[in-house]
Amino acid sequence: MIQNLANTLLNQATLLTASDVHLIPTEANYRILLRINGRLQHFASLPFDSGERLLTHLKYRGFMDISETRRPQSGAFQTSIQGCKVSVRLATIPNFRFIESMVIRVFSEQEILPFQKSSVFQQITHHILSLAQKRTGLLLFSGATGSGKTSSMYSLAHSLSLQYPLQIITIEDPVERPMPAFLQVQINEKAGLDYADIIRATLRHDPDILIVGEIRDSNTAKMVIRSALTGHLVLSTVHADSTHGVLSRLLELGVDKEELRQCLIGISHQQLKHLHCMFCASRCHALCNHLSQKKNRAL
Repeated sequence: MIQNLANTLLNQATLLTASDVHLIPTEANYRILLRINGRLQHFASLPFDSGERLLTHLKYRGFMDISETRRPQSGAFQTSIQGCKVSVRLATIPNFRFIESMVIRVFSEQEILPFQKSSVFQQITHHILSLAQKRTGLLLFSGATGSGKTSSMYSLAHSLSLQYPLQIITIEDPVERPMPAFLQVQINEKAGLDYADIIRATLRHDPDILIVGEIRDSNTAKMVIRSALTGHLVLSTVHADSTHGVLSRLLELGVDKEELRQCLIGISHQQLKHLHCMFCASRCHALCNHLSQKKNRAL
């Protein structure tokens, strides 16, 4: 029964194009919230014991320690929903009573959207593609969590790989979307391997394009700059609220201003907007046959 409940929840989250599912404990029950188009929406409530069993079941599927409830954990697994592969990422954190909440992030492995169609402003995508044709330098993507930064990087690299053979290496924490054409490497902090260590190793792997999931710290920032200065095209993300904020963040991390000037070829700051359904003339009605179609585009 709990397995069916978990599958139904993931199925509905995918159908409604929810980026995240929240399982939040209260004194009486577990609340289930879905984040759709950036906003949390109430989806359902479960009796407390059912919520705990659901959370334990998902932890088991995500190869997490089901007996550990006092420390945050993360896990992941893959499943199939309506014939489509879906990657599921899990994260738990206990409250002060050591009762866990969970956030589930769902990644549908549908055919990747061509980069030219990823924005409502075609001239912007053409300009970014022309920057990437330089084959060397640093191209950064910024925006809020869930704004599609990683999807944009994947889409851009995939579009370039269709033009000519390329060695594309991604460094991620964790790998969010399996891509057969890419060599994808996952951060393993338990083994002492962080972004900077793996970037250093991948530079000996003759990459044409290096995708670094996120610039989080000074060591990673400096290794990203070094990679771009040594003749590689590097794509990465920075959490900032504007293009100017990206520059400020890099300087805060100790990046040399002159080195940044030499290697930086562009910064893309984006927001994800929901396009109105052409059949409903607004947001989709619950019974619209086109509801499950992806209608988000970057601005």
